[in-house]
Amino acid sequence: MGLFLHPALLWLSALAPLIFYIAVRKKETSIPFPGISLAKSLPRARFLWLSPLLLSLAFVCFTVAAARPRLAQGVQKKKIVGVDVALAIDLSGSMMAQDLKPDRIEAAKAMLKRFIKGFDQGRMALVAFAGRSFTQCPLTSDGDILTSLLDQLDVGSVRIDGTAIGDAVINCINKFKGESASKVIVLLTDGENNAGAVDPITAARAAAKEGIEIYAIGIGTPGGAPVPAYGPLGQKFYLQDQFGHVLLAKVDMNTLKEMAAITGGKAFQATDNKALKDIYEAISHMKKKELTVEKIRGYHELFPYPAGVGLMLLLLGGALFAARRRLS
Repeated sequence: MGLFLHPALLWLSALAPLIFYIAVRKKETSIPFPGISLAKSLPRARFLWLSPLLLSLAFVCFTVAAARPRLAQGVQKKKIVGVDVALAIDLSGSMMAQDLKPDRIEAAKAMLKRFIKGFDQGRMALVAFAGRSFTQCPLTSDGDILTSLLDQLDVGSVRIDGTAIGDAVINCINKFKGESASKVIVLLTDGENNAGAVDPITAARAAAKEGIEIYAIGIGTPGGAPVPAYGPLGQKFYLQDQFGHVLLAKVDMNTLKEMAAITGGKAFQATDNKALKDIYEAISHMKKKELTVEKIRGYHELFPYPAGVGLMLLLLGGALFAARRRLS
């Protein structure tokens, strides 16, 4: 089983055709008058594309190497007694507010990392949401993989902005399987629900019917905070309403508390250092069930191979380019 540590970097390889096109265009020359000089130039003209092609392929190889391809060295199966937890993190634009340091999104990710590191009572899944929701990682007992996938998330990972809390909860519900003894959703969000097909209270009732408890953590200080944005030249400003007043992104703790109460869970403000401790404590008293989990034993790094091929293509392409320059 293979895995890229940074799969998003593979999109850079799409630039290779553009690099090839630009390089070939630069090397085009005007068509000489037919004669002996044209006949002599034909063999060289046939290979004008070769050097740019090799350099473009080298770029692709270096991009693949940067994405860190790895090969799993076997899977270890073991039985554990535990519960299933779905982690849902808000990636809406308001998570850029800086009332938590360095900002809300980084504070939320740091909190989830602490949770993942300290959790040893079952499996976890990772769901991200803004204007819509998607699954970043299905249920797994491998905390290293979960942390790595969490690191890849940021504001803007979801192209549709907004805060679809209800949709995120429904997505989390769908992550659980029937064999779970106890099921928990840990929801981190900073805004009021303003997007999605399902409202938060309806989603909480659906979770309660499945025996799922919601522990909601409001990311942000009680008074709210302005949301920074950046112009095309990097200039910083704050989002404003239609009357020119600076918008303050506030946490809707009332809704989070109602969702938690419906399911038998709890709601916390992110500034409460007891939040994670209380969630661990609640999970420790939940009914456990024996689960069969799989964990990857380790990885064999494969990036030296595309990096080596890329280096050879780069040297060969550079040598052909230099030779053609000497002959021209």
